[in-house]
Amino acid sequence: MNTDFSLLLAAMRDDFVGELADRCDFLEEYALALGQGKKGAFDELFRNIHSLKGSGGTFDLPLITSICHQFEVFASDARSRFDSLAVSHALAYVDLLRRVADTPERDGVFAAVIEQDLELLRISSMPGCASVLLVEPSVATRKFCQGVLASLSVRLVSQDRGLSALELLLHQPFDLLVAARELPDLNALALVAALRESGSRNKDIPVILISSNSASIPTYLNIRATIKRDAKLVSALASSAGDVLAACSN
Repeated sequence: MNTDFSLLLAAMRDDFVGELADRCDFLEEYALALGQGKKGAFDELFRNIHSLKGSGGTFDLPLITSICHQFEVFASDARSRFDSLAVSHALAYVDLLRRVADTPERDGVFAAVIEQDLELLRISSMPGCASVLLVEPSVATRKFCQGVLASLSVRLVSQDRGLSALELLLHQPFDLLVAARELPDLNALALVAALRESGSRNKDIPVILISSNSASIPTYLNIRATIKRDAKLVSALASSAGDVLAACSN
């Protein structure tokens, strides 16, 4: 990447993080207005959440993207019944975003705490909503997959490395793992093998691989489906993930 462009992107990212607290004030205002039944409040709330999610993806801030994605799903689900409890949950999502704004990014311990709190908020605000972990090193492919999975109204967490994904899988509950076969530090087959041998609650989680590698996969890994990196990736992922999540809900 061109050095000048990298510096410009870094400066834009810093400006975005610096403005995050003010944008949280707007989200809080719209959530309270929605609870009061004010016209147009939902559209303003949803538009601003979606804008923050997009910026989080642009500036590689996965915590912001994850929080905003789950906030979007919650807001859509609660739109017709935005009572005092829904307002409390909405303000809890805003509080998570404020914590991201107040804490240095790339703090692994902090990120793990936020992810845990986000999961607890999912359970309380959206009981029954499925949780999906996406592990994909390519930024472009990750965005495509996020769009597909978001349409399924799930809580979505994204990672780009196998070891960080394994750490999450050992400590947080998920309903589905979608992973690229080739990862920078721990390939997906090794990741799934470690998970299958663990005592984690995710030991038997369904797994969908993304890969055009035709090499055989050990049957004991119990991979549910393998999707090729081709023009049909989006439709194939939507179909496979939809089938898995539908089975999980039955």
